[in-house]
Amino acid sequence: MEYRFLGNSGLKVSAIGFGNWLNSDTSDRKLKMIELIKRAYSLGINFFDTAEAYGQGEGEIQFGEAFKALGAPRQELVISSKIFWAVPPTSADIKKVNQIGLSRKHIFEGVKASLKRLQLDYLDIVFCHRFDEDTPLEETAKAFNDLIEQGHIHYWGTSEWSASEIFEVREVCARLNLTPPVSEQPQYSMIIREKFEVEYGRLFDKYRLGTTVWSPLCSGILTGKYNDGTIPTGSRLQEFKDNIYMKRIYNQYFAEDKKEKLLKLLNALGNIAMRLKCTQSQLAMAWVLANTDVSSAITSATRPEQLDDIVKSVQVVKLITPEVNKEIDEILGNKPMPGMDVKTFGLKKNTRRDLMIIKNQY
Repeated sequence: MEYRFLGNSGLKVSAIGFGNWLNSDTSDRKLKMIELIKRAYSLGINFFDTAEAYGQGEGEIQFGEAFKALGAPRQELVISSKIFWAVPPTSADIKKVNQIGLSRKHIFEGVKASLKRLQLDYLDIVFCHRFDEDTPLEETAKAFNDLIEQGHIHYWGTSEWSASEIFEVREVCARLNLTPPVSEQPQYSMIIREKFEVEYGRLFDKYRLGTTVWSPLCSGILTGKYNDGTIPTGSRLQEFKDNIYMKRIYNQYFAEDKKEKLLKLLNALGNIAMRLKCTQSQLAMAWVLANTDVSSAITSATRPEQLDDIVKSVQVVKLITPEVNKEIDEILGNKPMPGMDVKTFGLKKNTRRDLMIIKNQY
């Protein structure tokens, strides 16, 4: 396993993290989650991510039981949760109106409830699960700063915030002398890349912003199991087919007018993986990790052997040469423009990612 600094901090997180979105939503999954946590830890994974919204607290409960069963020293674990939705966003119960968002009240009550469910004295990181347009940033930033000072958390971060929102909250923190967010948790994969590779660039350069990216395998679509166009038994899309978010993902990628293009792309990636003598999952994860703006890429699993496979991605990164990266870009067809060099009025020769791939070879 490789360990990377979480942005401009001294905290080191495993390049591959483990999360439990969907996989811990119901109580019958507890024993499997304990097994997965033990396997992840044995493979060198030290970063574990959950949220109050996962199973409306069940995800945190199962993580807490799994950490207890694991019995590892707390100092060896980096555990994060996310605050925003203590109740489902569709809840019609007006009595729970203060259990959604980033008010000081919900941040404090939400974090303390998370700690209780996780059976922990503190959390290493707490992320704002989304941006709250209704709460002043001063209130949100001060609440997290106070949680740090009181020892309930060590760091705080954002999730799916825009670059302008992160710049704004950092300005608030600088003005009020508060601890700024250390990390962002955005989506990033071969399929979803524009925001990460373009919008956040200045944040990476100026602040060394950390990132714990989610869905690096695009909900399993990039693993190779869907290359023939069918949804195999036991796959994420099959097991959680009734989940509203998974239905959205299926329609987004497997709709009749998109399916042919997707399968052509997936099989072309499969050919590259075969040539490099790695699995398609390892190729997709290594592609993400080759971008050193990524502190940790969060994955999950339904079987322990899936974790055995994915951690080997760390060794595949060196196979993502500039030539291989270019070939993948041609298959994906979604490479962001490199931007203009205003001094020459021409396009820059390389994108930010291109320069990293070149640097990775030395």
